[in-house]
Amino acid sequence: MIILTAAAIGLLAGLSRNIVTVITAGILIFATFVGAALFSGSASYLDLIFAILGFNAGLINLVIATALVDRVRHA
Repeated sequence: MIILTAAAIGLLAGLSRNIVTVITAGILIFATFVGAALFSGSASYLDLIFAILGFNAGLINLVIATALVDRVRHA
């Protein structure tokens, strides 16, 4: 679930085509992890890694989808 949620956040942040939004979303993922680690006691670094990988996967999926759409339009 973490990977899918982070991928959706990455995809939607990338759709805004605003670098500030993408950076803010990445920082908020990290800040949420820090908050969870401080207030819940134990937090797995593996979850943070999965969230970061999912976020990056969402951005990569956006780039691939945009390239495919442009290729279909010009064909």
